[in-house]
Amino acid sequence: MAVNYAEKYQSALVQSFADEQLRTAALWQSPSNNLVNFMEAKMIKVPNLKILAGRTNRNRKTITEHSGENYENAWIPYSLDFDRQWSTLVDPMDVDESDMVVSIANITKTFNIYEKLPEMDRYMFSKLYKEKLKADDGGIHNDSLDEKSILDAFDTMMMNMDEKRVPSDNRLLYVTPQINKMLKQAEARNRALSISGNGKVDRAIYSLDDVTIKVVPSDLMQSDYDFTVGAKLKDDAKQINMMLIQNGVQIAPQKYSFVGMDNPTASNDGNFNYYERSYSDVFLLKGRETGLEMYVSDKPKNVTPASDGGKATK
Repeated sequence: MAVNYAEKYQSALVQSFADEQLRTAALWQSPSNNLVNFMEAKMIKVPNLKILAGRTNRNRKTITEHSGENYENAWIPYSLDFDRQWSTLVDPMDVDESDMVVSIANITKTFNIYEKLPEMDRYMFSKLYKEKLKADDGGIHNDSLDEKSILDAFDTMMMNMDEKRVPSDNRLLYVTPQINKMLKQAEARNRALSISGNGKVDRAIYSLDDVTIKVVPSDLMQSDYDFTVGAKLKDDAKQINMMLIQNGVQIAPQKYSFVGMDNPTASNDGNFNYYERSYSDVFLLKGRETGLEMYVSDKPKNVTPASDGGKATK
């Protein structure tokens, strides 16, 4: 019988997020995750606090009639539908029996870097796209981007968030390498304050210094994937070119239900049998969907569907 190392393994995995192998580590570790209460294995609930009415005028020498609680809290349930598992046989010569946790980490290191973490990135971006599409609030833009329009596009997203009173702190800008190149070139031209013939100064309203820019390979920022085995690109998926998010408008709960290895048996041909299972998902919090904006286009020709475990070919 295998011992369940799920809790220790999850702690070790979180540590590996810090080396930027997981491009969306900050989003998976959302500040709002502390709102999540697990009800059972695959069900969570999140509080949704509302104030029922605002302040009123006060009349002197008048006793106010209190009408009871002026707020309500509804617990919103969510089902974690990204239910994933992975297993492999392990030759006993590859296992240090003195420390099973270290052995599990060694066995899964390559799997995590080349399969699991890219899969998590792909799920994060594609699920946020679907959540934003469901919100239907105009935050998905389909305008084409080039060096002349890129800063205006950035300004538009920042302005929209300001108008909706989205906090200005902790805004993250995810871009593909192509879009990052456009931003750098446009920013250089902007800082040079190129003056046109009519005396007008080209400049951006908002500064890129106001956000944290994260560059992500194009094949990880798509609107849809086939997650049957690994994460394979779909022909009809769209390219997410640029995504601005106020980190915390989303929750990304994860829970490893089992991580362990069975000892060698005749049925396993004398090998250890490694198995892991986890539940996770990504949701935009109700009422905070305006903290996400993105520019999306048809998939570029140099990003093609992968045929083996989600690895993109170019």
